[in-house]
Amino acid sequence: MANAIAVVGDSGSGKSTSIGQIPELGIIGLNPTETFIINVKGKPLPMKGWKTKYKSVPADGPPSEGNYLASVDAALIIKTLQYINVSRPDIKNVVLDDFIYIMSDSFMQKALQGGYDKFNVLAKNAYDVINNGINMRDEISFILMTHDDEDNGKAKMKFLGKMLEDKVNPIGMFTTVLFTTHKTSLQGVTSYYFITNKHVDERGILIPAKSPIGMFEEKLIPNDMGFVLQQVKEYNNAD
Repeated sequence: MANAIAVVGDSGSGKSTSIGQIPELGIIGLNPTETFIINVKGKPLPMKGWKTKYKSVPADGPPSEGNYLASVDAALIIKTLQYINVSRPDIKNVVLDDFIYIMSDSFMQKALQGGYDKFNVLAKNAYDVINNGINMRDEISFILMTHDDEDNGKAKMKFLGKMLEDKVNPIGMFTTVLFTTHKTSLQGVTSYYFITNKHVDERGILIPAKSPIGMFEEKLIPNDMGFVLQQVKEYNNAD
């Protein structure tokens, strides 16, 4: 199975920034030659020169070359994950950003349909995307990024309805779930972080972040996916 990591947070909270190689911010990020990005919304990536580092896959065939796909189509995303798993040994990291838009696009396409069948389809699509990602080969890190939400004083992954959430239980499918946060200094400088383990924040909201015991020394770590994967590798290969 892949190293399955979910990154949960609001728009602008540092999720996508964490994958870029940004030395001026001290972010190691991910090596583009080993990374495939599935950009669900198709928005520009927040890293300088991203179009030269991430090349679109062929439009009329399998993703045999390139490392970037912009699509909201769950079926195409699943096919891409399956192809990378079997036929792209050069790819070590797969980033899916932003998962919530797969569901919202499917929902809008079926908005005029009556009954509950459409919710079963949405749940199946969501489950199949995650399941194909986390079941990729062992040396791959599957990184899913999505928005957060709140329910009765507890943060969670944003989902389209409680029924879908109950059917899929997305947080339960991941070994590591990081929530984003930030701190602003007296000088007005904002720094962004990942929360690595469960805690109650200053608002009294329970943050259900999780990671294996001993993987991270601190509850707050820099929002740097390169650093995260270094820690995962060290943890997995420890004596």
